[in-house]
Amino acid sequence: MPAKKGASWNESETYRDRWTLRPCRRLTTLGEINQSPNYHTNIGFTADSEYLVFWTKREDKGAFCKVRVATGEITQLTEATADYGFDYHIQGGPYPRMCLAPRSGWLVYTQARSLRAVHLDTLEERVLLDHIEGEIGYPSVSCDESHVILPVSPYHPEVAAGERVTKSYFEHFPTGTDMVLRLLQVPLTGGKVEIAYEEQGCRSFHSPHSPVDSDLLLLDRDFPPHYWGGSDGKTTRIWTLDLSTGQLTELPSQDGGNFQVHCAWTFDGEAVVYHGRSLKGGAFIGVCDKQGNTLQEYGFYDAKNYGHVAAMAGRPAIILDGDLSPDLLMWVYYDRSQPRVEVIAHHGTAWGTLPGQATHPHPLCSPDGRWISWNAAQRGRSDMFVVQV
Repeated sequence: MPAKKGASWNESETYRDRWTLRPCRRLTTLGEINQSPNYHTNIGFTADSEYLVFWTKREDKGAFCKVRVATGEITQLTEATADYGFDYHIQGGPYPRMCLAPRSGWLVYTQARSLRAVHLDTLEERVLLDHIEGEIGYPSVSCDESHVILPVSPYHPEVAAGERVTKSYFEHFPTGTDMVLRLLQVPLTGGKVEIAYEEQGCRSFHSPHSPVDSDLLLLDRDFPPHYWGGSDGKTTRIWTLDLSTGQLTELPSQDGGNFQVHCAWTFDGEAVVYHGRSLKGGAFIGVCDKQGNTLQEYGFYDAKNYGHVAAMAGRPAIILDGDLSPDLLMWVYYDRSQPRVEVIAHHGTAWGTLPGQATHPHPLCSPDGRWISWNAAQRGRSDMFVVQV
């Protein structure tokens, strides 16, 4: 790492997008991997839309940082450490999970087997959980910023025993026996950890909070035999979960392809955007309300690309980084019966050229709708970008 905790520097460069001529900034130009949080809503930018958080790996050590998106000034929030990741066999690469509390400025993150937090301004650090048993999903901070929800599932038994891995995770739990999903509820200030939800025969990586309701989660429910690779082929994947009552509400697709992926709340918390592989071939892309009623769903049956969806602030539109193009960020507007597609910018990632998900753009929109961020990999390393819209 070139710097220590508290150091600031600027390595950014500006340019005009080749498709739209919108102003863009390449926020990072150094290091091996630079990665913002994933596609969940309101987890990467501060509430004033001034800063974006990210993790950087340089000289085989990782640290968390914030960057002022308008200028590119980076501040390192934590000391660099080699003890940042997970077992590659399980998590798809040694990259931590992170989620920002956008108003209070606490960045929650995983480091090895622990859950921690660091404050963006004071650089105060907290250990929320010093040791976590099991396979760890993505943390989510409640909208009142009082607690964190962390999905945990059984660990790969061979990895847990320190043995050579001979079977995939799926093969160890082919019927769901001994599989259990637990959502841990952890106070953001530290304190007693509770199990907020538990379900046998199921697992999940993703359980993001509603942006306006601290009791309401989106929940991926993955069942055997394929779990996150296709579930059981019959059960709708995405649901809402009311933490106070335990009530699950199904969010079905009209397509019939029930394995929706990359679901995300709209910024007002009234709807959910999603996509998935269509039974007719290609993809379906849709938006439903939180009761599961379809608002719009479009079939793109010639779509051949992998990708993600994300919410857009201030527009009735879904952000795409794939599906319709392998190298463009796009909006799909959902305010009419026929979809309207608009190019945002060229993201240009070389999909699959780094281990894990370091090549995935994982676009995020700032709360004010002014900035969209993404990650892109080229020539064996990845960087972060923003476009002003």
